[in-house]
Amino acid sequence: MRFALIANPAAGTAEEGSRAEDVAQALVGQGHAADVHLTEGPRHAETLARDAADQGVDVVVAAGGDGTLNEVLNGVAASARRDETALAILPVGTGNDFARMLGIESPDAALAALLDGHVRTLDVVDLGGRLFLNASAGGFTAETSAKVSSDLKQVVGKLAYLIGGAQAFLEYEPVRTHVETSRGAFDLDLQLFAVCNGAYIGGGHQLAPTAVPDDGEMEVCLVRAGSTLDFLTLLPRLSSGEHLDEDDVTYFRAREISLTFERSIKINTDGEVLDASACHYVMRPGGVRFVAPPVGASTART
Repeated sequence: MRFALIANPAAGTAEEGSRAEDVAQALVGQGHAADVHLTEGPRHAETLARDAADQGVDVVVAAGGDGTLNEVLNGVAASARRDETALAILPVGTGNDFARMLGIESPDAALAALLDGHVRTLDVVDLGGRLFLNASAGGFTAETSAKVSSDLKQVVGKLAYLIGGAQAFLEYEPVRTHVETSRGAFDLDLQLFAVCNGAYIGGGHQLAPTAVPDDGEMEVCLVRAGSTLDFLTLLPRLSSGEHLDEDDVTYFRAREISLTFERSIKINTDGEVLDASACHYVMRPGGVRFVAPPVGASTART
C-alpha cells in the first residue's frame, strides 16, 4: 500500500507535530510505502492531497485536526482518482472531533487502523461546493472558533476553546434567521446552530449526539436566543448531549437545509471560519472511502 501523510506542523501542541514521521516509519517497517508532506499555509493540504491522489497513492492521511482533514477531503475530491483513493486521520490536532467519532482517539489507534486497512464508506455534506465530514456551525460556536488562533492552541491546547468561548460570549449578538427544509420553513432568533455529520464539535462537545456518519442524513441543532442565564444553564447540556428536549433547542434530521441570516455571521466548517449571510447544505451519501475501525450492527440506524 502507498500512503501519503499530509501533516500540519501548526496543528495541536508543538510536541505532537512529529508523530506523522513516527507513523510513516512504522508503516514502512510493515512493508508499505509512506511519505510525509508538510503544509506551508492555508489550503496547502488540499493541493498536496489532490496531487497525492493523482499520483496513485492508495490512502491519503490527514495528520492534524479537523481543519487538516477538511482540506485533505476536498483535495482528494478534486482528483480524477477520488473513487480509488481512501482517506484516513492521524489525530494530532486540538479538537480531533471526527477522529473521536470514529473511535480513533490517539496516534497509536490511527496506526492500528491503517495497518488493519478496513475501509468504511462515509457520507459527506456539500456547503456551496465545498465538502465537509464533521460539522458546520454558526453563531456563538463559530465566534468561539474565530477567537482561537493556531498560536493559542499550540501554547495551551484545549484550554484555547475555553478562552475563546469567554470572549465570544461577551461579544456575540443573536441573529434573526430564516430556515427552510423539506418539512417546511420557519424563522427564529438564533444563538447558535450546527449542521452535523459527526457527533462532536469544538473539542468534544456533543451537539449532535445521535449523529451517524454513514446514515445518509445530517443532524441539525438550532438554539434559540434566550436570556443570558438560560443560555449559561443550557451550555453544559449542549456539551454533554443532553439538550435534545430543551425548550430553546430545535433538533432534527435532514438531507438538505438552507439558512438565511439577517446579517453576515461567522460560520465554522470543520475548522475553516468564514463570513456568510446564507448557507445551503446538501447531504452526499457515501461520498468518501475512509480507513477506520469497523462498527457493530448496534451503531447502524434502522
